[in-house]
Amino acid sequence: MKHTLYVVQKVVNLLNPQQTPVICMDQPLYALTKQIQWKWPQLYGEDKFVIMFGPLHIEMGALRLIGEWLDQSGWTDALVQANVTSAGIADSYVKASHVGRTRRAHEVTVCALYKLLGTAYDQYVQELSSDDQLLGNEE
Repeated sequence: MKHTLYVVQKVVNLLNPQQTPVICMDQPLYALTKQIQWKWPQLYGEDKFVIMFGPLHIEMGALRLIGEWLDQSGWTDALVQANVTSAGIADSYVKASHVGRTRRAHEVTVCALYKLLGTAYDQYVQELSSDDQLLGNEE
C-alpha cells in the first residue's frame, strides 16, 4: 500500500501539482492505508492524502443506518403483509445484508409513500369548500 500511495502521489503531482490525491478503497485496504498514514505522517499523512471508503461501503453504511431507524417501526411487517417479501428477507433489509435487494426495498417503499401522498392531496383538494384556501397557495 505504501508503494501504491507513492505512485498515486507522483502521478497526481505530475498531472495537477496543487491537487491532493483522493483514493477510494474497500474496508481492509482502507484500514491498512490509515495505519500507514498514522505511522508515516510526514510522507503519507492526512494532509497529503484523502483516503475514503469506496461507494459500496458508503451505501452499505447508509442503508444500515436507515435500517436502524426503521427497526421495530413495523416497516418489515408491512412489507410481509403486502406480499412484497418474506419475513426473513424483510429482516435482512434492516441489516442491509444484500445491498441491491435492500436498495430496491427502499425504492419500492418511497414510491408507495409518494403515491399515497398524491392520493391524500387529491382527497384534500376534493374536500375543500369554496371558502377554503388551498394549502401552498398563500398569496
